[in-house]
Amino acid sequence: MNSIFTEENLLAFTAAARFGSFSKAAEELGVTTSAISYTIKRMETGLDVVLFVRNTRSIELTESGFYFYRKATDLLNDFHAIKRGIDTISQGIEARVRICINQLLYTPRHTARLLQVLKKQFPTCQITVTTEVYNGVWDSIINNQANIAIGAPDTLLDGGGIDYTEIGAIRWVFAISPQHPLAFSPEPIAESQLRLYPNIMVEDTAHTINKKVGWLLHGQEAILVPDFNTKCQCQILGEGIGFLPEHMAREAVEEGLLVTRRINNPRQDSRMLLATQHAATGQVTRWIKQQFGPQGVLTGIYNDLLWRD
Repeated sequence: MNSIFTEENLLAFTAAARFGSFSKAAEELGVTTSAISYTIKRMETGLDVVLFVRNTRSIELTESGFYFYRKATDLLNDFHAIKRGIDTISQGIEARVRICINQLLYTPRHTARLLQVLKKQFPTCQITVTTEVYNGVWDSIINNQANIAIGAPDTLLDGGGIDYTEIGAIRWVFAISPQHPLAFSPEPIAESQLRLYPNIMVEDTAHTINKKVGWLLHGQEAILVPDFNTKCQCQILGEGIGFLPEHMAREAVEEGLLVTRRINNPRQDSRMLLATQHAATGQVTRWIKQQFGPQGVLTGIYNDLLWRD
């Protein structure tokens, strides 16, 4: 039975099924018609089923044959995928790369573009993308849930076998609804006034290391939301206040949905790092590091999100 499921046998069977002809299958595979006929007969004997109904001028798949054709096609695809995978791994291309992206740099458009260029450059590599908030990005790479972190915050922990390089910074703006009471306050707005209103916060997703608090005044109420898009919408509706990434607030400000105001002790820029596991030395990882350099493809993709000196 096991000898039936060889690549050679499966190729002969699927070719015969596609063409509806032993002779045309033989021509495609460069063998004799009798060799194809013998192979199919041997497979039918081994499986104890009839795969083809033989007519004078053609052959047709039986119900069992049609089922076997679908499964044989899957097996051949697996064979070819395994071969490609072995070839690329031998060339130093990772079989799989897991990328964690800081939510501050995560948008569907930017992530889709990232995946597009990676799959074009490394079609055999399986790319997995996740997103985390603040130190949740470090948590992901430290605990081997990701090989690469795009936008790890600059609160790097000592050791851990991680390499990193700066790729830019997030700039923050204090943004509120135009109808919010603070929108009419003289600038810079004092902290005593800010404390009167809840701060919309995205909670750090770290589980095994300390969570980072973005911006919160002592004694101020906090409303926790799962992501920055929700935070932005809450502030548009006037449900709270806080800082937003400049790139996220930009469109809402232009549309008159938000206004920016100056406050005392504004939030400082957040440096973003590209972090990789020290042991990750494959071609995909090296290419990503290279393309986040000056004039790199990935630098270009994230150019409208990150500020650079």
